[in-house]
Amino acid sequence: MSIYLLIVGFVSILGQVIILRELNVAFYGIELIYILSFGFWLFGTSIGAIIGRRSYIPTKIHVSLLAFLWGIFLLLDFLFIRSIRFLSGNVSGVFLPFEIQITALAVSLLPISFLLGLMFQWAAKIYVDGKKTLAKAYAIESLGGVIGGLVSTLLLMGGIQNFSTAVICSFIALSLAIIYSLNVKRKFYKAIIFIFLILTVPLLTFSSSIDKKMTEIGHPNLVETKDTPYGRIAITSSGNQISVFENDALSYETESTSAEEFVHLSFLQHEKPKTVLVLGGGYEGTIHELNKYNLKKIDYVEFNKDLIKLLHKHLPPFFYKDFLNIIIDDPRGYLKNTSNYDAIIIGMPEPTSGQTNRFYTKEFFELCAKHLNEDGILSFKLRSSENLWTPPLTIRNASIYTALKSVFRSIVVLPGVTNIFISSNTPLSNDENFLADRLITRKLVTKLITPQYVKYIYTNDRKIEIENILSKSIAPVNSDLRPVCYQYAAAIWLSKFFPEINSINFPFFSFTPKTNPFIFSALLVLIMMIFLFVRFLIKIRRIMMVFIAGFLGMVFETILILHYQVTSGILFQDIGILLTAFMAGLVIGTTAINRLANFQNERLKVNRWIGILLFLGFGFCSIIFTYILDKINLGLLSISAFLIITGFFVSGIFAYASFFKVNEQNLVVSPLYSADLLGGCLGSLAASLLFIPLAGLQITEIFLGITSFISLILV
Repeated sequence: MSIYLLIVGFVSILGQVIILRELNVAFYGIELIYILSFGFWLFGTSIGAIIGRRSYIPTKIHVSLLAFLWGIFLLLDFLFIRSIRFLSGNVSGVFLPFEIQITALAVSLLPISFLLGLMFQWAAKIYVDGKKTLAKAYAIESLGGVIGGLVSTLLLMGGIQNFSTAVICSFIALSLAIIYSLNVKRKFYKAIIFIFLILTVPLLTFSSSIDKKMTEIGHPNLVETKDTPYGRIAITSSGNQISVFENDALSYETESTSAEEFVHLSFLQHEKPKTVLVLGGGYEGTIHELNKYNLKKIDYVEFNKDLIKLLHKHLPPFFYKDFLNIIIDDPRGYLKNTSNYDAIIIGMPEPTSGQTNRFYTKEFFELCAKHLNEDGILSFKLRSSENLWTPPLTIRNASIYTALKSVFRSIVVLPGVTNIFISSNTPLSNDENFLADRLITRKLVTKLITPQYVKYIYTNDRKIEIENILSKSIAPVNSDLRPVCYQYAAAIWLSKFFPEINSINFPFFSFTPKTNPFIFSALLVLIMMIFLFVRFLIKIRRIMMVFIAGFLGMVFETILILHYQVTSGILFQDIGILLTAFMAGLVIGTTAINRLANFQNERLKVNRWIGILLFLGFGFCSIIFTYILDKINLGLLSISAFLIITGFFVSGIFAYASFFKVNEQNLVVSPLYSADLLGGCLGSLAASLLFIPLAGLQITEIFLGITSFISLILV
C-alpha cells in the first residue's frame, strides 16, 4: 500500500494540473473559473474520502478497480473539456450560459476527484489496518504529491503538450491497476486493464496529431497550437486574415485597427518621441504602428518566448521584421533595471488576475514614472463600455485611475469600447485642433486615425463624462497589497450572467479593522464561541482542528503564491515548484509528529504541548510574514521556504489530531482526511473571492494569525 499511496499522491497533483489547465483554456483564462475549479476538486475529493462505513476495510481488487477507472476517466475528461462548446451547441468565442459552465465544471471535476478521495481512503484503511498510522499514510501520499509537482514542472519546461502529459498520467494509473490485480483470479478483468494500458502507447505516439484534431473542434481553421508555461496559443488562418488566440480568447487578428488607435492617439501627446518601451502585446500591431515614426529605439519586452517563435512563423513579415530589440523577460522585472524612455506603452492583458493586476497598481505606475524622461508619457488601455458604466465597472476603472492619479500629475482618458489612459508628469493637451494639426504634420499612413477622428474623440461628450465619473468616484487605490481589481473582475464577469449584480454598490463591502471594526471583532468573537462549544465534543473537536488547519493553510498558501505572482510574474512557470514546496512541508510535518508520538502511552495525551506549539507556530509565522510583506520582495527560495513551513504546520496538526484520543486509526481516516480537504476548499474560495480582494493581503494575514491563536482553544 505504500507504493499505492505514493502513486495516488503523484497522479493527484499531476492530474489536477492537467485538468485545471484544460479548464483554464476552455473558459478563456477567467481566473474565477480557475478558483471555482479548485474548489470543486477539493470538494469532490472530500466526498470520496468520507463516503462509506468508517470500519470498512476494502480488498486489493477494489483499489485496483479505482486506479483503472481513474486512468480511463482522466482521458475521457480531457476529451469532454475540449468538446464542451460542441456538446452544448454553442459557438466558439462566446461565453457559455452560466448554468452550462457550472454543469461542465461539475461533470469535469467531481467524478475524477471523487475517485481520488476514495482511492486514498481505501488505501489508507488497508495501510493502517496493518498496524501503521494515518499520519504516515498521509506523509506517503504527500511525498507522491511532491514528485507529481516536480514532474509537472519538468514536463512543462520540456515543452511536453498537456495531452501528452495526460496520456502519461493515465498510463501510470493503469499500470498501478495492473500491479494490484496480479493476484486476482479474474482473468477477464486483468485482460481489460492490459488492453487499455496497451492503447495508451499509440495515443502517446500520435499525441501531437490527436491534440491538434481536438483543438480544431473549436478552431476549424487551425494552423498551429502549442501549450506554453503561460497558457495555450492557437493560430488560425482564413484567407489573408490571421488570428491569434491565447487560452481560446481572441488576442489579435491582422485586420484590426486597435493598435493604430492606441499608438497614434497616445503619441499625439508627445512632441517628438524617440525612445519607446513596449511592455507586452507588441505583436498585436503595436510595433508595426510604432515603426511609422522616426524612432531611435524600440524595446519590446515579452515574457512568452514560445509566442514570439510561433508568430514569427505565421504572421506576415511586415508585422515583425522591424522589431528593433525583443527582450524575453517579465515586463515588470525588466523595468526595474532599464534606462529612461520618452514613452512606455503597456500592452498587457486586462487586470483580471494576480498575474495581470500587477501591471495596473500604484507600485507599478511608480516604477514606470521612474523610467520616463521629463516629458515622457505612459499609456495603456482598458476594455470598458461605450455608453453605460455599471457600479462594478466604475469602481474597477476608478481604482486604477486613483492609483494612476497618485503618481502622475496629468491624465487624459479617451472614450470608446476600449478606454485609452495617457498620463505624464508634464501637462497633457486637450486641444483638439492642436492635436489634429500635429497629426497632419506627421503625415502618417493610417486607416482609422484622421484629423476629423481626433477632433471627434476629444470633443465627444463621453470624454468629459468619463473623466468626471473617474475623478468623483470613491474607490480604493489598486495596489500590490490590496488587489482591488480581483473583486471587480469577478463581479464584472458574473454580471454577464446575473445582470442584477450591476446594481450592487461594492465599495461598502470594504473589510478592514479600520473601516469595519465591529464586523471584524464580531467575526473573531463568533469563531471563539464556536471553538469553545466544539471543545466539549471530542470527535467534532478533532475534526475541527484538521478543518481549521486546512482552511488556514490554504489561505496562507494563496497569499504566498499571490505575493510571488506580484513580485516575479512567472507563476505558471514555477507553480509546480511552489506546490512541491507545500507538499514537502506536508511530508515533513506528518513524519515528524508521527515519530514524536509515544504509541505505548495514551496517544499524545502527555504531549498536548505539541498541538499548542503547532498552532502557536502557525500564528507567529503569519505575523512575521505580515511584517515583511511590504518591506521585502521575496523570491522563489523565500516563498518556497514559507510554503514548506505552512505545509509543516498543516500536516503536523493533521497528524496530531489523528492521535488525539484515538484508539483505532482506521476509524479516523475518512472524517479527518475529508475535513482537511473541505477546510482547504473553503479556504481557497474565501481567500480568493472575499478576504484578499476585500481586505488585502496584510489584513488577511493578520486575521489568519489571530485565528491561529484562537484555535488553541481546540487543543
